[in-house]
Formats: sequence, C-alpha cells, structure tokens
Amino acid sequence: MTQHLLTRSWRTARVATAALALTAAALTVSGSTFVHGAPHAAPVAASAQVVAPCLATTSAQRVRAGSDRNGVDPNDLTLAQTQQAESQLAARTRQRVLAGGRASLPSTTVDVYVHVIERDSGSGGVSKSRIKKQISALNKAYAGKTSSASTKTPFTFKLKDIDHTRNSGWYHWGAPTDTSVGDDVTPKTALHRGGPDDLNLYLADLDDDLLGYATFPSDTTLARDGVVVLNASLPGGSATDYNKGDTATHEVGHWLGLLHTFENGCARPGDEVDDTPYQADGANVFSCSSKLDTCASKGKDPVHNFMSYGDDACLSRFTKGQVARMVTTWLAYRAPGSAG
Repeated sequence: MTQHLLTRSWRTARVATAALALTAAALTVSGSTFVHGAPHAAPVAASAQVVAPCLATTSAQRVRAGSDRNGVDPNDLTLAQTQQAESQLAARTRQRVLAGGRASLPSTTVDVYVHVIERDSGSGGVSKSRIKKQISALNKAYAGKTSSASTKTPFTFKLKDIDHTRNSGWYHWGAPTDTSVGDDVTPKTALHRGGPDDLNLYLADLDDDLLGYATFPSDTTLARDGVVVLNASLPGGSATDYNKGDTATHEVGHWLGLLHTFENGCARPGDEVDDTPYQADGANVFSCSSKLDTCASKGKDPVHNFMSYGDDACLSRFTKGQVARMVTTWLAYRAPGSAG
C-alpha cells in the first residue's frame, strides 16, 4: 500500500504533490453543471518546470515561504503514479457514482473527531476554544464565505468529540517518508474513530517543521485515514503567517481529493481541474501577487486558491471545478455505502 501524504512544511523542504485525479464526468454542483476532462491550453516548455524527484511514497504539501524546496522530497508522485490514481478514481466513479445515477450531493455534514496529543506532563495541548475556532474556519472556507470569488461546497464540519492523549513520543510526531511510516500507524490505530465519512484530525508538534499532511481515500486503510496538523497552526497559534486555520483547510482539501494548483507545473494534466489555471511549480507558489502569470496557458496563477502555497492571509477560495472534484471523490470513496 502506498501512503498518500498531504503535507505542508513550516520551515523545511517541500513535500510535493499527491494524486487523486478526477474522471471526465459531468456533475451537478450548487445548481450548475461542470464538465471535467477538457484539455487546458498548451503549457510552456518542460524546461521551465521544476522537476521533482521520483520516490516511492506520495504526497501533496503546502510549505512556508523561504523553505528549502531543493531538498530530497520523500513523498513526490511521478506522472505515472498520478495517472494510475486517476484511472482508479475514474473506474470507481463509473462503478459507484454514475452507475448509481448520482451526479450531485446535497448538504453534507462531516463529523470531526479531534485527537489532541500532549506531552507526558500534559503540556503542549490545544484548548477547546481554539479547536472550535478551527472548525469555524473550516466551515467559513467550505461555505464559500472567505471570498466573493469562492465557490460554496456542500460540506459542513461538525465537532463530534475531542480526546486528549498524554504521550511525549507521539507529541513529537514524525511524518511518514519513503523509508519509514513515522508515527502514522500506532497513534492513528489507537485513536481513529468512525468511518471514511468522518474526519479524524490529529493535533501534535510535528517533527521536521511540517505543518500538516493528510491521506487520500483512494489508497489508505481506514485506521490511517485522516488529517494531521501542527498544533501551532490552529487559529491563535504560534506558527507566524500560518495560524489562521488554513493548514487544516488546505489538508482537508486533499482529504477530499484535491491536488495542488501547481501539480505538474505548466504541463498537462496540471491539477486535473479545468478552471484552475496552470501554475509553475517554483518559488512563485509562495507569492500572493495577482499579477503572476507563470505559464503560457490561459489564466493568471491562482495565488489565492486554498490549494496553493500562500500564507493563510493570502488563501481564500475554491473553484467550481474543485468543488465538483470534491463531490466526485466523496461519492466514490467516502459517502456511506461507498466503501469496499
């Protein structure tokens, strides 16, 4: 099994994109139809792209500006891995979404189980008030209320329960790499609750300065499913520029099947969403300048998109195509009755 990571590093090297691509299917979302699969305009030459290393495990990560993006990335996807995941989702969609006649999703509540990891002494935890602010930040983002240019999704997040675990070893949480599962198995196996339609959110002091990572539903066990975020990234935390709650917004986007907007740089198939313009995969992804246009294809860089790498103050929107992708992923993998 390949573990899909969706990580966002605070100070160190980028862990690049992860794979779950959308089938060419028409979906009705928020009363409008969006058709996936139409090709983008011609990308710029491959020489203008940032080429990521080819390694075993997979990831999509958002990193802090100034991070060393030249380090070896233990979680990059190859194009072949992206295509394989796309084929898997397409087959799953034909089998479970289109075959069932389902092309839309009504308002859907996602129960959230929050697991707060603390030191043995009980220090280092996150207060209930900050957790509630995080849920509020998620709901505002996914309701399309963060920008007039953002699209409302059908998802609402409801805080179901909070548990606290004192374990200094887990508190200094090590993320999986291509050679190690880190702390992704034991804590999750012990703490995970609910099914694939429930969000398990783990809060810890992540090692290696990571801000967070998440699993894709296409390639993980239920016990390892969920989102792990740096405790300091919740609203009011100490992760400067990344403490308004959008680490979780970004990672939940991955949990619902979204790729980075700069996936594959200026080359096809990009992020597999037709209304997010191509975006070069370089230092530009940290910029919040709406003037950026790093690819020859139509459209300026989606610097304000939640699936880019800007800081929390910069990110504010999802597109209709991204919402359609989230709906497809939910129906194919997470909706009750879709398992198996």
